[in-house]
Amino acid sequence: MHYFSEKPIAKSDIKIVEDILRGKRLKFKTDSGVFSYGKVDKGTKILVENVIVDKDDDILDLGCGYGVIGIALADEVKSVTMADINRRAIKLAKENIKLNNLEGCDIRVVYSDLYENVRDREYDKIITNPPIRAGKEVLHRIIKEGKDILKDNGEIWVVIQTKQGAKSLAKYMEEVFGNVDTITIKGGYRVLRSKKID
Repeated sequence: MHYFSEKPIAKSDIKIVEDILRGKRLKFKTDSGVFSYGKVDKGTKILVENVIVDKDDDILDLGCGYGVIGIALADEVKSVTMADINRRAIKLAKENIKLNNLEGCDIRVVYSDLYENVRDREYDKIITNPPIRAGKEVLHRIIKEGKDILKDNGEIWVVIQTKQGAKSLAKYMEEVFGNVDTITIKGGYRVLRSKKID
């Protein structure tokens, strides 16, 4: 059963994990049937530690899972939208906002199949650890459709394992945006960034 389906059938089994991200000790409630159950995913961690944000940024954490990216960045930006298709992930992300005392931040969690329910605003940054197993078509939609909801000079940040097609994804990002930067290569992962320049 894939974690990117709407309703996971795996029996619920909550585990709390703790990790230090961007110098902050954070706690996450995780559950079976949700991506990276029982530990913060290595790729997500590399992405979070390397992404550059601004205090005026409206960011979209696409495919948020139980909320690692959005929660790690919430107190550094203007607003965070966390979106996922997995209902169990959505519930956990909401609980994890409370668990980390972030109710005072402008942060919302939205059930959304890719960008379906988050097109009501534009974003400075889309930050995602995409579901590679969902296939290339989904990956390409994340890049192509993401461009439409970015503000001018907005950026999309993606982490992908080198062996899972990082180079071909970088090529596609270059095609769509006209630019791509490899921000870091670490532990078998690459963090890629493209900027919307008209």
